[in-house]
Amino acid sequence: MRSHDIVLWGCTGFTGSLVARYFAQTVAPQWPELRWALAGRSQAKLLKLAASLGGPPIIVADATLPDDVARVASNTRVLLSTAGPYTLYGSPLVEACAVYGTGYVDINGETGWHRQMIDKYDATARASGSVLVPSSGFDSIPSDLGAQWMAERVFERCGQPTRRISCYVSLKGEFSGGTIASSILSDEKFGADYLANPFLLGGMPQSGRMRDEHMDLTSAGFDEQIRSAVAPFGMAPINTRIVRRSVGLLEASDPKRAASLFSRDFCYRELALAPSAEVAAKMAKAASAPATKIKELVAKGRLPIPGQGPSAATRSQSWFQFTLIAEAADGSLQLAGKISGGDPGYDETAKMVAEAAVCLATQSAPPSQGGGFMTPATALGAPLRERLHVQGIRFEDMPVP
Repeated sequence: MRSHDIVLWGCTGFTGSLVARYFAQTVAPQWPELRWALAGRSQAKLLKLAASLGGPPIIVADATLPDDVARVASNTRVLLSTAGPYTLYGSPLVEACAVYGTGYVDINGETGWHRQMIDKYDATARASGSVLVPSSGFDSIPSDLGAQWMAERVFERCGQPTRRISCYVSLKGEFSGGTIASSILSDEKFGADYLANPFLLGGMPQSGRMRDEHMDLTSAGFDEQIRSAVAPFGMAPINTRIVRRSVGLLEASDPKRAASLFSRDFCYRELALAPSAEVAAKMAKAASAPATKIKELVAKGRLPIPGQGPSAATRSQSWFQFTLIAEAADGSLQLAGKISGGDPGYDETAKMVAEAAVCLATQSAPPSQGGGFMTPATALGAPLRERLHVQGIRFEDMPVP
């Protein structure tokens, strides 16, 4: 029997400490039987954090030492990692979880690294029964669960699969230094052309056709469907890849259900809403800034460094809303829905990844795929969506705009 149900790795970092606090304040009272622990390199930092949270167990371990990683992964049911950049620090944890049949969730937005991990360890994870669910934070739970939810609603209403889902994003929030560092490293290591592949994580339509609408928006414009100025959404190159992977995994594991939800040429896209054409143009320019420019801003102190992030007061004023419009395959129906919550990048990300880990640790049966690299929608689906709704991340019907 393993000693822990969930181990939080990287919990002394900015986002990791928010996850640990959510566990202590929300998860532990609801799941008193759940055995969870804090893990990281610094014993002093772990002891200080644990003392502030009521004294959960701590595990001193270094992600660069294979014996430490194996000791932790083999002794817990689910490993929750917030230790990024994942391109630098995440691979040993993923490998160990795949080998030891341990569940895994993280908050990575590094699609190049994600692709590498699938190629290296998916077969191992399937053989051991390990279910790995990367990108279980704001990247990309609202997008992934939202697309699944909208397709289910369309089928329930008219018995048709969904041809297209457009997601329009509004938000107020700030980035942490760790998020910025991960973005810079990902761009430098893998290159813009590689990361621009809309099917980097899989999910090519069964029709085999890649259309212009599959490509990420790169300029400002006006969207007729929602009648608003729009701009590129910075997280779209992550979220859209996860949604497409979900569709591809479902087609492989449950073709009948996939055919009921998604048409052969299904398309998912994300755009940022803007109040005017002028603002949209500024947003587009910011979204296209190269890694060299971002590094320059960090060096000048205009952007935070790793370990720094928005204050509690700033986060309390932050929010997000996704407006999703889904179209049935035969064009007979359009439905709209919205997903909303508080501070997207940190408070709500902590909530999302914590609840994903709890769902994975407590689910009564493994996913139909059995094991391997999955997505929030394919591994956790409606149970996670329902838990998040109860915790304030709302999934609500709305009239078509």
